[in-house]
Amino acid sequence: MTARRTRQYPVEFGHSSSFVETFNQPAIEEPARRLLAATGYTGLVEVEFKYDERDGRCKLLDINPRVWTWQALCGRAGVDFPYLLWLLIHDGRVPELRGRPGVRWVRMSTDLPAALSEILRGRLSLRAYARSLKGPIEFASFADDDPMPGLLEVPLVAYSLWKRFFTPTESQLNNRKEHPVASEKPERS
Repeated sequence: MTARRTRQYPVEFGHSSSFVETFNQPAIEEPARRLLAATGYTGLVEVEFKYDERDGRCKLLDINPRVWTWQALCGRAGVDFPYLLWLLIHDGRVPELRGRPGVRWVRMSTDLPAALSEILRGRLSLRAYARSLKGPIEFASFADDDPMPGLLEVPLVAYSLWKRFFTPTESQLNNRKEHPVASEKPERS
């Protein structure tokens, strides 16, 4: 199964995926398979590549032999990795599966600020953002059978947006210290 991190938070150097979608990408599947075969690795793993615009090639970025944040996307796309790992442990046989392309995963608490930042910079339209949230989609913290975590995330999203857009940055605060506004009240002598 292949997926791409379409949006991340923070936008500039994201350490956290906020929007991920599955797609077919044979150009990275084969190198990942060769790498894992050469190391003899079996089990759950995420092999991450980064596209290099300078030469148009995907470069190995990371190998994560652990469950990653957006792994619930995989089950929605038809590849239930926790169950496959259970099968591997119990009888060693795992069926060959392929993830369905076009399935999306979103963490609203980070994706909304990331998308707003991209919209304000002119790199994403409101319409394109709304289209990206159409199904099939898996939410990071909302589920029909247990809506409470998703509902509790609403105040977190509001706080994140307030902090992102209305709290002065450290450089703004430093600038105020260096260039104070003259007081309108006359000084007493």
